[in-house]
Order: sequence, then structure tokens, then C-alpha cells
Amino acid sequence: MQLVVFACVGAAFNVLYGLLYVLLREQLSAQPANALALVLSTIAGTFGHRYITFGVRGTDRTVQHQALGLALLAFSLAVTAGALWVLDATVAEPSRPQELAVLVAANLGTGLVRFWAFRVAMVGGRGSQEASGATGSDVSATRAP
Repeated sequence: MQLVVFACVGAAFNVLYGLLYVLLREQLSAQPANALALVLSTIAGTFGHRYITFGVRGTDRTVQHQALGLALLAFSLAVTAGALWVLDATVAEPSRPQELAVLVAANLGTGLVRFWAFRVAMVGGRGSQEASGATGSDVSATRAP
């Protein structure tokens, strides 16, 4: 259940990422637009996953969670930059929709790594039964406000 919630929250932030990329791509080349869109959507997405997916309330460990999100950004950036490179190497003049499709697919692939890392960091020490079935509303009672 938690993976489904993570995927839904992640999908919303993937849409934000895509919109940012399209807007930034008007002024920047593909790689800088990708990097900036990833940074902005990662920060927002980490807050979203803390609150909605893992039920973390308050500011406790916010800095650590954001640091983890930004560290995972390096992994996502490597994967998405590689995907753009492959697209550019195989398609003479890729269109914006092609770039966007490749980037969304690459981000979906890195999402499983993010889920696992966030789950370990945000659920970590709680009991295994609670960790396996918890969603934001299930966990909120166990967290300090």
C-alpha cells in the first residue's frame, strides 16, 4: 500500500518536474533545464513524501530527509542526463515531447530507488508491521506534531 501512495505522490511531482522542464527548456538547453527542474521538484517532492507517504509531521529530521533527497538527486541526474545523451546520440534532432518522454521514463525508473531509500530513512526504526502497511494517516499518530 505504501508503494502505491509513494507512486501516486511521485507521479504528481513527476508532472511538476515535466512542467518545470518544459518552461525552463524555453530559455535553457536540455541538460541545464533538466538539472534545475530536478532540483526544484526534488525539494518539493521530499516534503510531499514526508507528509503524505510516510506521515512524518513537524520539522524533526527535515534537514536529513532533504539531504537524502538531494543526494538521490545525483543518482537521478546521472540517469536522466544519460537518457538525454542516448536520445541525442540516436535521434538527429529530438523534439521536446521526445525529450520529455525519455526524461519521465528515466525518472520513473529511479523512483524505486528513492522509495527504498526514503522508506529506510523515514520509517526506519518503527516496527516491521507498521512499516509495511503504513500510509500518511496511519503513521501520523506515532509522530510528534
